[in-house]
Amino acid sequence: MAKTNTNRTVRVPPGPSQAWNFHPSLPISVSPLFDLPPKPRAAIAWVIGTWFKMAPPVSHVLLALITVAFLLPAAPTMQKTDAGWMLQVAAINFGWSVLLGGALHLYLYVFAAQETRLKFDIRPMEKSSRFTFGNQVWDNIFWSLGSSVVLWTLWTILYFHAAANGWVPTLTGIGQSPVWFVLFFFVIRFWQSFHFYWIHRLIHMPLLFRHVHSLHHRNVNVGPWSGLAMHPVEGFLYFSGILIHFVLPSHPIHVIFHMFSLGLGALYSHSGFEKILFGNTADMKAGSFHHQLHHRYFECNYGSEEMPLDRWFGSFHDGTEAATRRIRARKKLIFAPRQKHP
Repeated sequence: MAKTNTNRTVRVPPGPSQAWNFHPSLPISVSPLFDLPPKPRAAIAWVIGTWFKMAPPVSHVLLALITVAFLLPAAPTMQKTDAGWMLQVAAINFGWSVLLGGALHLYLYVFAAQETRLKFDIRPMEKSSRFTFGNQVWDNIFWSLGSSVVLWTLWTILYFHAAANGWVPTLTGIGQSPVWFVLFFFVIRFWQSFHFYWIHRLIHMPLLFRHVHSLHHRNVNVGPWSGLAMHPVEGFLYFSGILIHFVLPSHPIHVIFHMFSLGLGALYSHSGFEKILFGNTADMKAGSFHHQLHHRYFECNYGSEEMPLDRWFGSFHDGTEAATRRIRARKKLIFAPRQKHP
């Protein structure tokens, strides 16, 4: 069975089990939190099984705590448009990105510490003229650090400058509203999924896809650095999720957690592996097969598993061959040439 995109044609075996080196149990599911009628046991199991895992999101909470406590500039210094604190924010974002992205790439791809165990797509990273510098890894690092982390930093600087000057609602301390402080982490999770779905649908419109999002989709087989390999327009939209903090009262920990979930979370979700293995027993959640399906079939799974928006709007791919046939038929309708009327 031939699979064609604008860059090349590759051979993909016909069935889901043969098409992947590894995949979770099929069909995959999404969060049951919005199911009707309600399924409280399934919802609780989902929350415990996804929100309380070390990586992510618990690791992002811990990194946010460390960042706010020891690395983030003091609020009074951020009242002025001074290069010193802005470069400090940039160093935080670039530093964590290089540390995590580099560690994932070295462990999984350079040292191949777990070989191809739990790797979705068995193919290696490419060396092809389709990529900047003719190399997928260098292309991804260039666009991640040269585009996305820059825009992540600019959005962060804008927010903290506004917050320091009292132009947006803030929480000055956890004790000011402890219930809201805890609850807002859950709000961020849902907002992130909601916002990502709609900006992702937007950049899949033919014009924006061709000139913007196609850069990210050169990565059919993804690695850690593929997650942030975005055109500047896409990076600007992706990190615009921070705008919720311009409206709802936020603590710096909320903001840093949110931006780490977007930035560092993309490194995990595009790792290409379901889990990171440490020896034969310990493991840590890493990649997303839900999103891996999007990179292979394009017009599906625009959102995340957190909210069932893809299921509601008919773009959900559950990993089965029946879903592949449906999504391919959908792509033909989307990209079919318009009929000329006489």
